[in-house]
Amino acid sequence: MKDNYTTEDFVLVFRTNINRKKDVRSLTPLLNACVGITRWNVDLSDIDNVLRIEATHSDCGPVIELVQKAGYACEELTD
Repeated sequence: MKDNYTTEDFVLVFRTNINRKKDVRSLTPLLNACVGITRWNVDLSDIDNVLRIEATHSDCGPVIELVQKAGYACEELTD
C-alpha cells in the first residue's frame, strides 16, 4: 500500500507599500527563489497593497526581512 503525503500550505498576509507593477517585478526573483513559498501575489488595487503568500511554513519573519531588505515596508496582517 502506498502512503500519500500531503503538505499543508499556510497563507501569510502582509500590508506593504508595494504599489506599482515595477515593484512587483523587482521582488519576483527574490520571492520565487525563497524556499517554502509555493505561490504569491500582490493586490495593487487594495489600500494595504496586500502581499499574499502560500507557503509550506507559518513563519512570517523571513518574508518580512526579505521584503524590507529589498526596500519595501512589510508587516503581517492578522485577523
